[in-house]
Amino acid sequence: MIKMEELEHLANLARISLTEDDKKSLIKEFDSILSYVDQLKKVEVSMDAESRVGAVKNIMRPDSVSPINDTQRENLLNESPDRVNDFIAVKKIIEQ
Repeated sequence: MIKMEELEHLANLARISLTEDDKKSLIKEFDSILSYVDQLKKVEVSMDAESRVGAVKNIMRPDSVSPINDTQRENLLNESPDRVNDFIAVKKIIEQ
């Protein structure tokens, strides 16, 4: 069972505000989900490695650097939505 303090901590981490009614409702939903997960933990599953979905192996190629000329670089920069001098400009997504 999830405690009210834990729920408030999760809401704080998610940066969402919850009303008292929301908290009561979410505690019931979390309890339902956690009891279902407990049921799933009790299920015994055995299968060989080849039949698992995650048994697919990635086929990798080595990275290689290919030099480009000025025309190719200019074409690449012209294809980008925004640029600053000789760089592709992107939106800032991480702020301190």
